[in-house]
Amino acid sequence: METIGWVGLGNMGFPMAKRLLDSGHPMWAWARNPQQTLALKRLGAHVATDLIELAQRARVVVTMLRDTADVEEVYEGMRIGMQPGTLFMDMTTAAPAVARRTRAVTAQREAFFLDAPVTGSVSAATEGSLTCFVGGEPSLLETGGPILAKLANPVIHCGRDGAGYLMKLVNQTVLAGMFLGLADGLALARHDAFPPDVVLQAVGSGPAGGALFQTYALRMMAGSDDRSFTLGLLRKDLRLARAEAHENGVSCAMLDLMLERLGTAAERYGPHAGVHVLGRMDLP
Repeated sequence: METIGWVGLGNMGFPMAKRLLDSGHPMWAWARNPQQTLALKRLGAHVATDLIELAQRARVVVTMLRDTADVEEVYEGMRIGMQPGTLFMDMTTAAPAVARRTRAVTAQREAFFLDAPVTGSVSAATEGSLTCFVGGEPSLLETGGPILAKLANPVIHCGRDGAGYLMKLVNQTVLAGMFLGLADGLALARHDAFPPDVVLQAVGSGPAGGALFQTYALRMMAGSDDRSFTLGLLRKDLRLARAEAHENGVSCAMLDLMLERLGTAAERYGPHAGVHVLGRMDLP
C-alpha cells in the first residue's frame, strides 16, 4: 500500500490519519507540536523530524491544516523534499487562489497536487463518512481517489485547480445561513414557550428537518460543551467566501450580515465557543 505522509493532527486530522493507518497504509507524520504525533506513533506511525523528511518519505502526502497561511507555509517547508511523482492532497478550507500557487510549487519538483477539502463532523471523520470536494486534474484521482474514499463518502470532483476549495466555501455559506436561520427560529419558539421536545418533533418532521437540525437544535435549546465547530472557524470560512465574492463581483449582502452576527456572537462568547451558542443570542 502507498506510504502516506500526514500533516495536521487537530480534531479532524487525527481521526482521519488514524483511519488510513488502521487500513494498513505505512505512515509518516509531522506536527508543529510534537505531542500531537505521540498517539499516532503509538499506533504504528513514523514521526518525521521535519517537513523535508516527511516529503521525502511518502508517495502520497495529505495535509489537513487550519487556514490558507498554514497551507502556504507547510508546502514551502516541504518543497526541497518533494520527490518526482508524489501526489500532494490538501484537505484544508483555504482560499481558492492558493491552489494555483501550491500546484506551482509541486510542479517545480515534478510532483502533483489536488485540493480536496472536506465537510462533516468529528464523528464523520472517525467513521470515514465526510464529504470531499476535489479540484485538479481528474487523472490524479486514480492514485488519490482510493485514499480519499477511506476518509469520505462521497468524493466529488468539482473541476479545475481550486474548485474543491471554492465548493467548500459555497458549502460553508449555505451552512452558515442554516445555522442562523435555526438560531432565529428557535429563539421564536422559546419566546412562545414551546417545549423543546415539541419543537424537535414538529420542525424535525417537516422539510426544515435534516441532519443539521437534528444535530444542532437540541444543542441550541439545551446548551452543549461541544466545540468541534467554533464561531471562529465558521467566521474564517465566511471571510474567505466573502473575499471570493468580492473578487468575482458576486453579491455578498447575506455574507456581510452573517459575518456581523458571527462577530457579535464571538465578542459575547469568544471565538472558541461552539456555533450552537448562536441559539442563545436572544437571551440576556
